[in-house]
Amino acid sequence: MKSGLEKYLLKEHPNSMKPFKKAVLGGTFDRLHSAHKKLLETAACLAQNVFIGIVGDALGKKLFPKKKHNELIQPFNVRKENVESFMKKFRCNVEIGELKDPWGPAPYDENADLIVVSEETKPAAEKINEMRKENNLPPLHIYVIEWIIDRDGKPISSTKLREKEAKSSS
Repeated sequence: MKSGLEKYLLKEHPNSMKPFKKAVLGGTFDRLHSAHKKLLETAACLAQNVFIGIVGDALGKKLFPKKKHNELIQPFNVRKENVESFMKKFRCNVEIGELKDPWGPAPYDENADLIVVSEETKPAAEKINEMRKENNLPPLHIYVIEWIIDRDGKPISSTKLREKEAKSSS
């Protein structure tokens, strides 16, 4: 079953390869939700190869010490399994790695030519491009996905899902 973006690309470019060699993206991917899926699907549809960096447990504690209900963030292996399972439906080579620093391989990966981000993480992509310049590498194309809005008119987020879980268990 092809996704909407994949159908669009096949219709618009039926005889062409995917436009990018390698997409990179990263995040916590806690409670894999529709916004995460949109991010992952976009990378899979635009690139032949996709590197997904998932924030490791130790890095998460260091990066997000004040994040609401961070004690409820799923363990790395659960988050990785959820992403792996979701990515099986796409026609691309997928590599999933544990992020042990905020940037992962993006600043020095010579094969990467695309980074897929949300509005919230676009500044990190711009910083990665500055780092790539320092490493004498071309900048990554930055593809920004639009927010997915919930019933309350606010962007979907793992933090809100953890809040909801914390309220229901108390």
